[in-house]
Amino acid sequence: MERWLLIFISGILSASLHSDINFWLIVSTIVLLLLAIVYAFFYFRQREVKQRTIVLLLMVLFCGILWANANLYWQNLRAVPNELMGNEVQLTLVVDEISRRYPFHLRMTGRVEVLAGNVLPFWQQSRVQLNWYNSHHKQVPKAGERWQLEVKLKHATDYRNQGSFRYRQYLLRNNIYALGTVKDGEKLTSLISFRQKIFDGIKQANLSEPGILAALTIGERSLLTSATREIWKRTGLAHSLAISGLHLGMVAGAAILFFRFCFHCFPISLQTRERLNIRLWSLVFAAVVVSGYAGLADFSISTVRALTMFLLVLLHIVLNLKLNPLSLLLRVVAAVLAVDVFAWQEPGFWLSVTAVAALFLASWRWGKSRGRFSSVKSLWSIQWLLLVVMSPLSFLLFGGFSLFAPVVNLLVLPVISFWLLPLALIGTVLALFESNFAVFFWQLAELPVTYLNPLLEAIAGYKANWLELNQWPITRAARFAVLFALTAALLLPVSRGWHRLGLLLCLPVAAFLFFNQRDGKLRLHVLDVAQSQAVVLEKDGKAMLIDTGIEFNSGFSVAESVIEPFLNYHGLRPELVFISHGDRDHNGGRDFLMQRYPQLEWRGDASDRPCRAGDTGEWNGMQWKVLWPTPAYQNANRLSKNNRSCVVRVSYRNFSVLLPGDIEMMAEQLLLKSLHEQSEANSDVLLIPHHGSKTSTSWPLLQAVSADIYLISYGKHSGYDFPHRYTLERLARTKKPWFGTRDSGQLTIVSDGNTWSLELPFENR
Repeated sequence: MERWLLIFISGILSASLHSDINFWLIVSTIVLLLLAIVYAFFYFRQREVKQRTIVLLLMVLFCGILWANANLYWQNLRAVPNELMGNEVQLTLVVDEISRRYPFHLRMTGRVEVLAGNVLPFWQQSRVQLNWYNSHHKQVPKAGERWQLEVKLKHATDYRNQGSFRYRQYLLRNNIYALGTVKDGEKLTSLISFRQKIFDGIKQANLSEPGILAALTIGERSLLTSATREIWKRTGLAHSLAISGLHLGMVAGAAILFFRFCFHCFPISLQTRERLNIRLWSLVFAAVVVSGYAGLADFSISTVRALTMFLLVLLHIVLNLKLNPLSLLLRVVAAVLAVDVFAWQEPGFWLSVTAVAALFLASWRWGKSRGRFSSVKSLWSIQWLLLVVMSPLSFLLFGGFSLFAPVVNLLVLPVISFWLLPLALIGTVLALFESNFAVFFWQLAELPVTYLNPLLEAIAGYKANWLELNQWPITRAARFAVLFALTAALLLPVSRGWHRLGLLLCLPVAAFLFFNQRDGKLRLHVLDVAQSQAVVLEKDGKAMLIDTGIEFNSGFSVAESVIEPFLNYHGLRPELVFISHGDRDHNGGRDFLMQRYPQLEWRGDASDRPCRAGDTGEWNGMQWKVLWPTPAYQNANRLSKNNRSCVVRVSYRNFSVLLPGDIEMMAEQLLLKSLHEQSEANSDVLLIPHHGSKTSTSWPLLQAVSADIYLISYGKHSGYDFPHRYTLERLARTKKPWFGTRDSGQLTIVSDGNTWSLELPFENR
């Protein structure tokens, strides 16, 4: 059975290796039919079992390929037609998520029933995410309501950088096929969903931790404050804020106890009691209740994954199937991928699988504890095992892991499981019936959390608690090698203690020396941050930043979603930041980075060290020099904010790059006049100013810089047409190549100080 499942999983995963869905649908269907004919031929001719087995394995493989491509085809079938993108259309939206209000807009997500006058069948109803600006006077749409809206739709785009959050993939994983802006709208129906009713009840109740209750009862995390998220992450409790197998197991256990209590208390005849299989029907009742709990969470991706795992295990219990843990784990993985073929793209999938695998490892690696307090000893051992086994994943997903997580989990999880969750769900059930006692149970449920919060906050703030390997200036490969070496040293069945001590000392050191081969080269990364700018100069594990990208009205910042993940991906420690000027598309990440990296040295706009022509310095073996603005023009009223941009030239041995911010032609002319010699601006690489606007990149500047290559940071924006054709014509006259982030994603120049090369990690992707 195991090999069939492995082959089927391989077929599903192979869907990520190609993009021609229709071709593989046809091919896999034809191959399956041919293999079925071949198998029938072998069967009736009574050929060798080995030949039939090979044919069956190939059939299972192509079943996996067909299933994965059928799901991809289903996704494409529900996509919004391309001809409607970029145009204003009218649609009828059934709001199916809790809407969120931001300072300048609100965001709603729902299912499109009518699009451009066409009533869509259920299987073709796309989900879209819409932003409604200048809507502070509007009523927030509620889940379950129908709205008629005038919208302008667009495709979602990804920031293509190493380590960046894949926004488009995230939306597709949540079945959201388009974004849009609402121009106008009106409500058609006012009927709200049960989930919205519970959310409103929790929000309106006088609760100190409404976010935790909403996360545990209906899977809604929008009420969680950033402080609570950070504290629970740094204490190793983040997993308990998502509806997981632990929560489903607790609900199932309560359902079984309730069913058996009712069975014994209700007046049922002895004959009926003997005929009914109470074990079977209690498990069936538990499955129904658990499915209803998942429905309250709107069958989110993580909840469906946990529900699939739980129901499969429950089915094995009902059928009295005895399997070893590894076989059961394989069946669970196959079932999850059959329900959601793209589950492997989710970090939560790997967290779940790794946690289950760790429990299997516990049963193989160590025997059961005996004697007094054996249960507590077993739980204690499992918590430490989970810390060791899951630390690489925690480091990858969260940037580090909590050393105190075993102790915190051992103390707090029982409170969540046996107090907070049961009482919160009782309050939720009462809220569905509009009972006044719902708030009482919610307040009672959160009572222990109010007392635990100061302790959790103290642990989260303790420096020794959070081991953050991302801040070590070592390569990504070296960090993984150290963690896996430590895991191997702790888990390998070595008989003697001194052997284990030798492994603990030697393996991490050997891995570090083998993988940590910093080459000493300068790397200039122009990050893909759409219509904004963020540049990272990297050398020997340290980084200098030029501009920090944009921050949107929702609070979303590319510093959080692009810059920090990029630094973590490469194991870089930022030390110096230049802000060219104060526009939001260059300065939007300042607040986040200041909070995240308090040791940073800031220069340029709004810092205590503003840019002045003639300022020079050395950083990490490189020299930087400010060419503009001169003191005479620093505060000149006739210069716009763009023209007061800080122009920095960075050189490393014989290699140099000019970073001119958003200066326009007037400032370019003044800059060239202020230089003693125009050769002072000469550079190997020029980052084109102002994203390629027609008002910048004059011919005299191009002549003075005389660059070998031009880089442009720009994105798709309805209000701009960058880079402008006039700018491209001037670049063409130089007969030197140019590359842009919109087409190529992240742009990387690598130089040893004498020669340089261009790397395009996301070209044609």
